[in-house]
Amino acid sequence: MTPTQPPEAPVPLIDTAKPYDIYCHEAGQRIVVYRSARFATIRRLFSSSQKFDVMADFYELELTTGKNIFVMRHSVIKFCEPGIDPGEEVVTSR
Repeated sequence: MTPTQPPEAPVPLIDTAKPYDIYCHEAGQRIVVYRSARFATIRRLFSSSQKFDVMADFYELELTTGKNIFVMRHSVIKFCEPGIDPGEEVVTSR
């Protein structure tokens, strides 16, 4: 008889209806923040036949101006509720 494992609890989803300060890494080592933006959806730039191209997936962000922009999924480095200081401490720099 093998011991039964308890079922894993489902991982809670992030509420994408809420606004967040979204920090993104851009070329040239620049970090930008989109204040009080919302994650609208995920979009793919190319057809599904190229589904393994990680550069083809983008988050569509809804800005406070009502305009939408697209950022590469891998460029988002963190996000938090608007106005919260993420509280990081830089211990090394390049």
